[in-house]
Amino acid sequence: MTKAPSLTAAPPAGVKVGPETLNETENDHPHPANKGRTQVFLTLVAQTAPVLAQAGMIWYVVAQGRWMLLLFLLPSLTGTLAMVLLSLLRAHRQPPSASPARAQVEYNTASGRAFPSTTTEDQIRQEMTQLASYPGPQLESRLLGSGASGAHGQLWQSIVHTWLAASGSTAPAVIGIRPDHSPLVIDLPSDGPHALVAGTTGSGKSVFLQTWCLALAASQPPDRLNLVLLDFKGGAGFGLLARLPHTVGCVTNLDLDRAVRALNGLQRELERRQRLVAGAGVENTALMADPPARLVVVIDEFQALRQLLPDYLDRLTSLASQGRSLGMNLVACTQQTMGQVSAQMRANMNLGICLRVRDPLQSRELLGSSCATAIDPACPGQGFLERGRGPQAFRTCPAADPQALIDQIIKASRFCGSRPPAPLFSPPLPEHDPAYGQILWQSGWPLIPLGRIDDGVLLHLYRLPLKGHTALIGTRGRGKSNLLALLARSLLPLMKPEARPESSFDLRITRRTGHGYSSRDFTGTVPAPPHSRQNSKRRLVWILDDAQDLLDPLSRDPLAPLLQEALGQEGTSVVLAVDTTSALRRLERFSRRLVFPCGERGADLAAGIPADQLATLSSRAGTIPGRCLVLEAGLAIPLQVFSLAVKQTDP
Repeated sequence: MTKAPSLTAAPPAGVKVGPETLNETENDHPHPANKGRTQVFLTLVAQTAPVLAQAGMIWYVVAQGRWMLLLFLLPSLTGTLAMVLLSLLRAHRQPPSASPARAQVEYNTASGRAFPSTTTEDQIRQEMTQLASYPGPQLESRLLGSGASGAHGQLWQSIVHTWLAASGSTAPAVIGIRPDHSPLVIDLPSDGPHALVAGTTGSGKSVFLQTWCLALAASQPPDRLNLVLLDFKGGAGFGLLARLPHTVGCVTNLDLDRAVRALNGLQRELERRQRLVAGAGVENTALMADPPARLVVVIDEFQALRQLLPDYLDRLTSLASQGRSLGMNLVACTQQTMGQVSAQMRANMNLGICLRVRDPLQSRELLGSSCATAIDPACPGQGFLERGRGPQAFRTCPAADPQALIDQIIKASRFCGSRPPAPLFSPPLPEHDPAYGQILWQSGWPLIPLGRIDDGVLLHLYRLPLKGHTALIGTRGRGKSNLLALLARSLLPLMKPEARPESSFDLRITRRTGHGYSSRDFTGTVPAPPHSRQNSKRRLVWILDDAQDLLDPLSRDPLAPLLQEALGQEGTSVVLAVDTTSALRRLERFSRRLVFPCGERGADLAAGIPADQLATLSSRAGTIPGRCLVLEAGLAIPLQVFSLAVKQTDP
């Protein structure tokens, strides 16, 4: 006769056993008879208390002689007494409780699923003991296959073969081993589509996420799978993963501005995929002839994101509810699941992964069982997976050398000729940016590259169109003169004989001097075309610095009437700088305005910056030289002008 295992025996290696663990089954599942009597007693107390209160009110009403109120209280008292009698009858007729030896049923309140708890406490301890005692293979050996551990020279070739055989509709990743030493494979599209990972500090969450991302990158090429990494733990976990060719964005909590751009970029990508699906006339991206790459968004320390950027959580909620059909998956990792993930998001997270936790409620939230509290703190990386079939124990198989593995993935990507995917978002505008870009032409007017504009997600090269008039508005020292000097340096080479034939215009540069203004004219070497609509008059580009005095209607400077005439001519492009918007007199004459904020809300609003755009500017925007907003066609777009060391001898 086999002797039942004793719960008081010495615990196996790698297993945490304490009073709370040994008595967990008894505490979690009290005797059904005792539980039934407790429920009956509490029910009677809850229903008898209102009877006593209503009886006291009736006595008071009778004593006061308020008979009308008595008519309202008697039906209520009658109904309450009926409920008490009904509860007593039900308790009397209830059949005897089932034997506690029968299989118990645990109910997961988070997922709404009930399943029998067939895994006993002894079985859980035995599985964890097997996982702790087995050293387990590293991720590299799983990618190569059995018996090939450490063959880094062949690893990139194995990755290439895996990519060629991969299917874009799935994303299987070997992230660990089971108690029987078989590999644990997670296919996020079918098991998820979204996952919630929990674990206390030191449980191995960051290593688990890193392993998962590396396994995903090794299973799918960059043109089929992309990663967005949001690390609110300080950047230590995802620092290496930013080098992966699959990574289209990586953010840490050290840069909240970039985190906002990432969340806005996710929303923009979701809307783009919605348009692609609608345009293709299909239900999801998997049915498209040329589907976009699957996008996996991994967030470490989700509770920090919720605390730091609560106004942007709606982006992630939209991703969780619509991501399945759009090829977008979310993996959120947190230390505390309860109260951190909204019910709408949790309803779409079918995959629950729980590493070691202290609170049994957290374990039940994800697994429907408190088994994750029995994991030994000395065994990080152990956990349980729940995908609708009850908790499954596993142990993470981390990479022996993550840096070397990433190098192998990069080598495989280069061998396949994979182009790096376009970034989902870019860093914010830099404070100093060297000039680059070529001059383009539009309707005979040059487009001069002046800086980079920011649409809130990505940065783009901005070329100033010289068709129409442009006003620069801002106080001294904000970068207006630098912009005009940059513009002049770009236009002067077009005055040379080797200039392109499109440059049929003249250039005039006007500056303030101690006694007024001085101008220099540069004549283009290319004659005006014979079919010119300006009656053979050459086009003129006029650059003026500190032009507020020339715009004064009472100005006696000889250039003042010439400026007024030029502002009314179609073949002239005036680019001038003033201190305030009021100096322009007539704003409608200027096709675009470049406003340099000063940091004072009233002055910036008066300069024409919209209030909503002003609220999104950083606190340092008013102190960064060259930072301005382009106001054109009803839009206000931030611009950082290229850096340029202006010499006093420049024209």
